[in-house]
Amino acid sequence: MVVATFLFATMSALAKYVLITPGGAEIGALQVTFFRYLSGTIFLVPVLGWARVMPRTRHPEKYALRAGLGAASVVLMFLAFQMIPLANATAISFSAPIFTMILAVLLLGERAGKTRWLAAFVGFAGVIAIAGPDGNFLNTGSLIALAAALCMGAEVTALKWVTRLGDRPLVMLFMGNFLGAVLTAVPALPQWVWPEGWQWFCLAGTGLVAIVGQRLTLFAMRTADANFIAPMLYATMIFSALYGVLLFGEVPGWGLYAGMALMVASGVLLARSGR
Repeated sequence: MVVATFLFATMSALAKYVLITPGGAEIGALQVTFFRYLSGTIFLVPVLGWARVMPRTRHPEKYALRAGLGAASVVLMFLAFQMIPLANATAISFSAPIFTMILAVLLLGERAGKTRWLAAFVGFAGVIAIAGPDGNFLNTGSLIALAAALCMGAEVTALKWVTRLGDRPLVMLFMGNFLGAVLTAVPALPQWVWPEGWQWFCLAGTGLVAIVGQRLTLFAMRTADANFIAPMLYATMIFSALYGVLLFGEVPGWGLYAGMALMVASGVLLARSGR
């Protein structure tokens, strides 16, 4: 699981490197997102062949909804990477479970007790601490990252809906990437910019590390209890902060540390209050 979080942080760092590094073609967030899903789909094709699995489903419209929400979250997060430090955007994205909880209550009929609402309050306090320790938490980059977290939360809610269809996890993984590539191709292709040589490598890497990270997450969930595995996801924030310092010269402030602590506390409360 820790290796998976390192790979998730690596995907974010590769995307930000393509988006903000001078000397290459000016590629936008939509095109980077398209490459992330396209390369993920390409890397999954031989896996499907090896496992002898046909990616078929009777409910493509439900997968399309989930993929659309996922693609929106990725585009928004990549936009946020261009405006605020990598670690800050990543930490704000960890408010997604709060939105998942709220949407599950509203749309799936789940119940949330006082502990879960307290966790939501603590989590949003963490978002404010990360987004604007100087009181300016309504900056554009932080609001875009928060919108990405909302889409992530909605995607997880849709994923819970999709898991009830009975399809195999590998099919769910392929459909998410394939439909994500199809949906992002429509707005990305009219603004196409031909990448430089090193950008091709980074763009292909975003899909590969994301797929391997997701596969490792599924493997970790099978080999240990979810309550043991889930807190390790917060290592993503640590790896993102390290990438920010080493690659982009982003020095973390006190607000990031305080916000991370509040986000972790919120996640622990959410985990302990669930079944």
